[in-house]
Amino acid sequence: MKKTMKVFPAVLLALCLAAGCSSESSLPAETAETKQEEEGNMTAYTTEEIWVQNGEKRIYGIAYVPKTDGRVPLVIFSHELGNDHTSGVRYAERLAENGYAAYVFDFCGGTVGGNRSDGSNSELSVLTEASDLEAVLKAAETWEFSDGRIVLLGGSMGGLVTTVVGSSHQDEIAGMILMYPALSAKKDSGMEQYASKDAVPEDVSLFGGWIHVGKNFVTDLWDVDFDQLLSSYRGHMLLMHGDSDTTVPLSYSEEASKIIPDCEFHVIRDGGHEFFGQPFEDAMSYILAYLNNMLNHNTDNEERTAEMKLKIGETYVETEWEDNESVQALKELCQSGPLQIQMSMYGGFEQVGSIGHALPRNDSETVTQAGDIVLYSGDQIVVFYGSNSWAYTRLGHVTDRDAGEMAQLLGNGDVTITIEMGE
Repeated sequence: MKKTMKVFPAVLLALCLAAGCSSESSLPAETAETKQEEEGNMTAYTTEEIWVQNGEKRIYGIAYVPKTDGRVPLVIFSHELGNDHTSGVRYAERLAENGYAAYVFDFCGGTVGGNRSDGSNSELSVLTEASDLEAVLKAAETWEFSDGRIVLLGGSMGGLVTTVVGSSHQDEIAGMILMYPALSAKKDSGMEQYASKDAVPEDVSLFGGWIHVGKNFVTDLWDVDFDQLLSSYRGHMLLMHGDSDTTVPLSYSEEASKIIPDCEFHVIRDGGHEFFGQPFEDAMSYILAYLNNMLNHNTDNEERTAEMKLKIGETYVETEWEDNESVQALKELCQSGPLQIQMSMYGGFEQVGSIGHALPRNDSETVTQAGDIVLYSGDQIVVFYGSNSWAYTRLGHVTDRDAGEMAQLLGNGDVTITIEMGE
């Protein structure tokens, strides 16, 4: 796999050691299925409350399951320190809408304001959260809606938990996604000020008193080697970190990306500690492209392997598409039907239109020619009938029309282009 040098972000202190907690149990019988409604229409998924037993503690979570025949891949979301399962809901909803099941849950402790799982912040440690995720992973093997392919997704402290558990359960997962992982956890916990584990107080105040944890939160960090965990992961890992993160510096993920053997790293423009708005859309595009690549790359599904077709107005043109994440994400958008884009003439050399979705981007200075198709600003497609120089991500090139013919198709007023999957 191609390695992109960049790293993942972290939200507060977070991490966990995959210390196999005994008495992990599978899904209890207590589940509830509800149907979600949006503007009077049924959505493409249902939700189920699922409790997971871990020793004497019960873990609360909700599964988002696509309405589809058969089983589907599952993404397990681990939340940030101070948050609860609700921080993963927007990811779960988008995943379910795209055909992936998702499970969001509350760690036992680690939230501000309380959660529905058992446990308290005073008991929280890297070991307890790792144990919680391990219990969920084990229980998920029995869930009827999952086809057995499980991807772990975590943010901030949840990203560290995901790192620890994913690295020690590599044969049980199909992929790992880290968002702003809390690789600064040891520093943020104030561990450096203590001469020994015994010197750590029973009550530890983090981030100016924003959250209080117990002594074991710090002592369990003591011996965790994050670099070793990251470097031991054999699979392809997706790492994302915002360039405006003021909680965990971007530099932590940049350094991490250098030691992860197969790392796809993306810096999310204007992304803070947690992604909202356009940064969320950008991150979601990378996530969907990653899942498609990891879970569907080797399938024989003709719908997924077919090439896309491009129609300008009413004229189909032969197109050679690039082999990159942006094109793969564009294919994903076309799976449910043709994608029509209203274009507008600009500059006397191009037509540009909004895709309506943000795609993964890898812009570079490009001198375009007639027939080139590029991605601009992450969410706009541009088709050229002349030449220009700018920072774009290449998508493809029209191969059966020369410059004059492209000018005839595009240079006489605004057009609509259609991108669809071939037969």
